[in-house]
Amino acid sequence: VPISIDIKPGSYPNSINVGSSGVIPVAILSASDFDASTVDPTSVSLAGASVKLVGKSDKYLCHHEDVNLDGLLDLVCQIYTAQFMVEEGETSAILEAETFDGTELRGEDSIRVVPDF
Repeated sequence: VPISIDIKPGSYPNSINVGSSGVIPVAILSASDFDASTVDPTSVSLAGASVKLVGKSDKYLCHHEDVNLDGLLDLVCQIYTAQFMVEEGETSAILEAETFDGTELRGEDSIRVVPDF
C-alpha cells in the first residue's frame, strides 16, 4: 500500500549526513483513507535504517503529532542516520513498514546526501 512520508518534516532539502551517529525524524502521514497510528513502529525501516530505541529499553522512539497541520495525527519516528544504506547520487529514500494487522506499506521522499561521497 503506498503511503505519504516526510523526511525531516518542515525542512527542504532533506539533507542526510550518513557519517553522523545521530537520528533524523521521518513522519508517516495520515490521510483520509489511512491512519498512521496503525503502523507498527518495530517494522519501520527507512533506506535500511531502523527506528532508534529509547535507552536500553524495547520502546521505539516514535510519537504521534500532526506535522502537516491537516487535523490528522501522523507517526513521527527517529531513524538511526548511520544505518542508512544509500549510494552516491541517490536522491530519494524508501520507507517500508507494516500495520499491526500485517498490511505492507511503502513511502518515498527526496533526500540529499551530505557530505558528498
